[in-house]
Amino acid sequence: MSAARRYKFSLPWPAAFIGAVFFAGLSAYMIYLAREFVGVIFVALITFSVILGILGFIVIARRLVSPRVLELNDDAILYPRGFPKTRIIAIPYANILRIKNHGEGAQTGLTVVSGRGEFAISASYFKDIKSYHAVKDLICAKTSITMPREDRHAALSWGDWRIWGFPEPILRWKEPEDWPRYRTHLVKSKPPWPRLIKTLWFFARCFAIFFIPWLFLRLFNVPTAEPTPFLCVTVLGTIFITLIYSWLATIWPVHCTEISFRDNGITQFFGKQTADWNYHDISGWAIIERQFVGRAIFILLLQGRSRIISFAIPDANIREKLARLLPDKGIPHAPDVKPPWEATGVIC
Repeated sequence: MSAARRYKFSLPWPAAFIGAVFFAGLSAYMIYLAREFVGVIFVALITFSVILGILGFIVIARRLVSPRVLELNDDAILYPRGFPKTRIIAIPYANILRIKNHGEGAQTGLTVVSGRGEFAISASYFKDIKSYHAVKDLICAKTSITMPREDRHAALSWGDWRIWGFPEPILRWKEPEDWPRYRTHLVKSKPPWPRLIKTLWFFARCFAIFFIPWLFLRLFNVPTAEPTPFLCVTVLGTIFITLIYSWLATIWPVHCTEISFRDNGITQFFGKQTADWNYHDISGWAIIERQFVGRAIFILLLQGRSRIISFAIPDANIREKLARLLPDKGIPHAPDVKPPWEATGVIC
């Protein structure tokens, strides 16, 4: 059993000073604003100013007294969270789905992705570039992932899997165009009352975001907009936002996404948004068939920890590969798993 390797992994001093100056500037600005008020507003602004000043002090003090340390042991990466969080997260090598390169030269870095999220490791946080490369090489060795020292995105096409990291997927596909049409059809075929209630609840929350701060300012006699013009603008703006929300949720409840299966988990891509799951987060799977405009749509259902995940399958070849791959990854077949929109009546 080899000894754990520890590396200082702290925010660069220039970034720490910039952060401290930022908080100090906001603190001074709160004091400047407080001169115009008395009573509760004055106390609130001064309190906020003190909090910002303390945050600025903590940025420098933590960098000076308690620098972060990245530890690589036999089984996991002990990753220190950044300011203001202090908790250390253990990332088992066996849970790492993919590793992404980014940047070049002194600004190079990598992002380790597991089912728990993405964790960036930048070369600028180490005392020298050799320490960064030592960390990168050890992580690649522990995960058995082979990747180049640099990976320039500009040289890669958008469809190239290397944009999303290494290793290469063992199974990869894009959902068929019928998938969003089918889900839109399901939304429109449901009774309107549940959608109306959901839309009204969205309207109420959106309106409250604008109304409550204005109401507090009025209660404390702070100069602000008059009630009539404010309420007219707020109601019209909230209606506009709600209509967009309702329209998008109705005509485009889902998008065609790209699905990748790797050795340690599953990744779903849509634009720059991603979602990742480790295989041990999945407790069952099923493939179901649904009819839409005279064509069959095959849907992969995965029972996650808190919800059912659904992907559309484009062809029989992918379907057969999934039927072999999922049991090999220790995920049992669960024919009782139902689509969430059929089990609850809610279009997810």
